[in-house]
Amino acid sequence: MIINIDGVERDMTPEEEADYAATLANPNLLPPPELPSITDRQFFQQLAAQSLITQTEAIAAVATGTIPAAMQALVNQLPADQQFDAQMKISGAREFLRSDPLVAAFGQMEGMTSADIDALWVAAAAL
Repeated sequence: MIINIDGVERDMTPEEEADYAATLANPNLLPPPELPSITDRQFFQQLAAQSLITQTEAIAAVATGTIPAAMQALVNQLPADQQFDAQMKISGAREFLRSDPLVAAFGQMEGMTSADIDALWVAAAAL
């Protein structure tokens, strides 16, 4: 799998891939559901503010449900039987939960720690 750290893409190490798989498979590795849900606008706007997606992608995601390229890359790496559900969730959600495994997986793919994702969530909730 590909990971993006500080704008540089590279292959995940076997250890990172194992951590990624464990995060998806084990809900206990996800943070407690203390952070509020955020709207699709807040989610995609904050991703753009942190340069994880473009502003154009953020607008398209909110206006038409178009999945940003970085998130589509995550979907493409999921097992085939999980891709449709992930695409429907990303393109159709009107609110996002911090505890969703796709959020953790996307953050990990982007080289973010759990604390980084929490900070993104707090910033998004303030928009």
